[in-house]
Amino acid sequence: MEGMTVKALLLILFLWLAGCSSNMDHQASEFVDLLTAYDFENGPQGWEGGISDFPVDYKDSADYEFSNFQMPNSLSLEGKSLKISADNPYGDLFYFFKRKIPDLEPNKKYKIDFEFLIYTQLLTQIDKLSSDELYLKIGAVNYEPSLEQFTWRNSLEYMALNVDKGATNSDSGEDIINIGSVSELTSITPEVISGNTFKHFIEVESDKDGAVWLVIGVDSGLKSQLTFGMAALTVYYRKQN
Repeated sequence: MEGMTVKALLLILFLWLAGCSSNMDHQASEFVDLLTAYDFENGPQGWEGGISDFPVDYKDSADYEFSNFQMPNSLSLEGKSLKISADNPYGDLFYFFKRKIPDLEPNKKYKIDFEFLIYTQLLTQIDKLSSDELYLKIGAVNYEPSLEQFTWRNSLEYMALNVDKGATNSDSGEDIINIGSVSELTSITPEVISGNTFKHFIEVESDKDGAVWLVIGVDSGLKSQLTFGMAALTVYYRKQN
């Protein structure tokens, strides 16, 4: 197990209890080829953060804060988390974390399941607040997700990740899937969301060196400054025949 601490084990137990279901019990009991767990108490543990889907000519849109910081006092959990904060004037930012996993079998397909403890915080007031404008997306690819320049139909040049995460905030893509709206976002107070992807199928083929990249993020249609935080994450890797 990678990055495993006592706090990580406690958080994994919390996630398991919070999302317990018959389906989850079945999935959790399956044999796994690799398990990685992160609690961020001692640093980012190899995770990076960023934003995408902003116009090239609007430089302020590219400004964001990525940090390993104490969780907000209003949360019921203590300790540190990863967080990304950025303003979203166009209402179309993707706030994401990514990490390379190098310890898999080369050129092999893996089914990947995630258990997560995340939170969101709206930092500026807006006229209308809808949880259906904020979607959690998770996936994996066998190359590094990075920003590239693209052109919209209206000829607007913008920066976006070189992964398929869906054409709109609510869409799923081939690489990154939408697992649901962040319905817990109801006020400016940080809201904790615990869950898993056991009801979804996420599969990736590792590269020639046995590596994949994980991505977890929120696609936001809210024209507001937002913080997206990740307090704990457990990932299961199962080889496919």
